[in-house]
Amino acid sequence: MPITISQDEIEKVTQLRLVVDAYREAHRLIHSVHWHKGVPEEHTPPLIELKKALVELGYDEKTVLQDAFADSELLNIHELGYTDKADFRAGASKTEKIALKEKWH
Repeated sequence: MPITISQDEIEKVTQLRLVVDAYREAHRLIHSVHWHKGVPEEHTPPLIELKKALVELGYDEKTVLQDAFADSELLNIHELGYTDKADFRAGASKTEKIALKEKWH
């Protein structure tokens, strides 16, 4: 049965993308300076904040990253006009497969 995405779910994925983008920016800033002794430890606070924010959006703490990225991929597939992964695999053209790889991930 095809999966449909509600407006609430679209908003949730939009919010998760903003949270992940903020984490990516924090990670970029950590690496924007020369490596120093504290760099490994500096990764922990942004990752904790990322996971906390995603849990607040309703993701399960144990599978937060996998579930969040799966939801985002499903939205990408919907944006290309397909109902789910199986529908996409069965009908996507080479151009659409390339387009999927170029979408937010």
